[in-house]
Amino acid sequence: MDRRRFLQLGLGAAVCGGIESLGSERYDLESEAMPTPPAFSVVPVVGDGKFIWTKPPQGETGYLEPRPYTLNVSIELTSQGNGTQIKATTPLPVDCPEQKLEGGQVQTQGCEAEVRDLGEYARQLYLYAPQITQGQTISAKVSYKATIRKQYHNYQRDQFPQKQTIPADVGKLYLGESPGIQTRSKEVHDLLGTLRGDLKHPWDLARKFAEWIPRNIRPLIGPYTGVITALEKHQGDCAEMSAVFVALCRAAGIPARLVWVPNHNWSEMYLADNHGKGHWIPVHTACYFWFGWTGAHELVIQKGDRLHMPDRGNRLFRLQEDWMQWGGHKPTVRYLADLTPQPAKTGEDPGPGARRKDKTGEWKLVGNHPLDPYMRR
Repeated sequence: MDRRRFLQLGLGAAVCGGIESLGSERYDLESEAMPTPPAFSVVPVVGDGKFIWTKPPQGETGYLEPRPYTLNVSIELTSQGNGTQIKATTPLPVDCPEQKLEGGQVQTQGCEAEVRDLGEYARQLYLYAPQITQGQTISAKVSYKATIRKQYHNYQRDQFPQKQTIPADVGKLYLGESPGIQTRSKEVHDLLGTLRGDLKHPWDLARKFAEWIPRNIRPLIGPYTGVITALEKHQGDCAEMSAVFVALCRAAGIPARLVWVPNHNWSEMYLADNHGKGHWIPVHTACYFWFGWTGAHELVIQKGDRLHMPDRGNRLFRLQEDWMQWGGHKPTVRYLADLTPQPAKTGEDPGPGARRKDKTGEWKLVGNHPLDPYMRR
């Protein structure tokens, strides 16, 4: 099916309140989104010095120590009765400097499906079926070979001028408010005034923000509450901690964004160096405090926190959700994913970190490597 015809079919359900299919039966469209994806890690990572750095490397910089993985992401629906205009989406990982993906062909059963880009670093698997009959199973699956790297660039304060020039596209996306990241709130600006003091250099400000968060936000696992609640109650998990950092940076005029990996969030801030080249610098404020580098291999699902989602109206989203729309009988849906480390060479230790996404959206550790008990949960 060509792309134009595919999109026409997919959009058909969005322009009418009810549709007729499967004979004379008439169905109204319903939809369901899974809860916001879990991102709750607050358990410290125990470094072994090899798979998980305890300190930055000596003498090397860049995107380092590539590790190969296999990755499968799929949507599977089974109907207990006749249904129609079935649509479903689930997040897909993205190519970025620290992560490269090979493959990505979509395999389907009883439906049409494609990979849709939602922005520079956001992507989803989209499934569509005009109808589904009782007892039928339809599915779409994408498989990748992923290579994931740690990063250490030896960023130093003196690389970056105090007066920053921010590209218009960066400022537009990463200086404003996002859902649950209330950059213009009184709570954020009051805290910014307290922390700023005499600091003027963006590196110094960002460092002060990052150090304040783990000292003042009490770790508490739970659904995402937003920046204002986290500051009022001084509690939250990695999602709130990273969002508070992003909000403070943006309020101070420093572009910043969320990075979403399985069960975890961290942040990146944008600074231009003395030659005008821009850098997205990682900052971890939960599980481990790494300012300017990453010492573990993590699958990047999404970067950014201000998404428009096709089929979801004008609402903005902080993170993608697993989502389904249907008419008639509601199908049973499963959003599946698994990430499995592979040996770089035959006989080599593939390392820890095998994960599988369960029905709640949580990516649970499922491997039996000796280091798995020391990994972020």
